Order: sequence, then C-alpha cells, then structure tokens
Amino acid sequence: MHNTLRTPFWRAAYQSLPLTVRARYLSQIESAERWELMLKAVVEATSRAKGFLSGVFNTPTKPRSAH
Repeated sequence: MHNTLRTPFWRAAYQSLPLTVRARYLSQIESAERWELMLKAVVEATSRAKGFLSGVFNTPTKPRSAH
C-alpha cells in the first residue's frame, strides 16, 4: 500500500485493485482523495461561517410563527 493515502476509504480502494494495475491508478486515487478532503474542508468552513454570521447578525435559525 502507498503511504500517501490518508483516509481508510481510499486505502481500501487502492488495496482492492489487482497488483498489476495499482501503480497505473495510484495518481487518480490520490487525486480523488485530495478532492474529497478539499470539498470536506470547504463544507466545514462554510458551516462555521454560517454559524458565525448568524450569531453576529442575531439571525434566528428556525422560522418564527406568525402567531
């Protein structure tokens, strides 16, 4: 197994490939893992920013009742 893969999913994906093709697809698997980790970081940052901004502007998180 290659040491550059950090997540269990991508390590398992790499290991599930036949030995004869692992080297051929390693760069694609590493790239996919980087994209996944980057997207996860963007989603988490957006969520934190939303929470911060709703606190700054005192925005209710749920719609209020008209009654």
